[in-house]
Amino acid sequence: MSPAQPPPPAPPRPSAAALRRARRQLEAWFAQRGWTPLRFQRGVWRRALAGGSGPLHTPTGSGKTLAVAGVSLLEALARAESAPATKRRMRAAEAHPLRLLWITPLRALAADTARALREPAAALGLD
Repeated sequence: MSPAQPPPPAPPRPSAAALRRARRQLEAWFAQRGWTPLRFQRGVWRRALAGGSGPLHTPTGSGKTLAVAGVSLLEALARAESAPATKRRMRAAEAHPLRLLWITPLRALAADTARALREPAAALGLD
């Protein structure tokens, strides 16, 4: 049995300015769909990007998926935007691809969630 490999290093934290620009991009995607991020979604983004964590309890269909996944989308957008050259951006994406571990008890819910997350990722150029 070989010793466990250490996890890869965490991607660098995006700057506050890059996160603000990423948030505008994500909010523009919401607007293209005729939506506006809800106050609790913005709160989740703000707290998680500041290093916070905690449970999120809201009714079904209220926007939990985009509240929680929005954090990963924002970080990925900010990292991609921070890389000035196309080749450098491609290397950054390869080194730190967009990853999100989503655990759900139902296969059908997992499929719906994956479908719901593919759309913003593709629209924002993160697929």
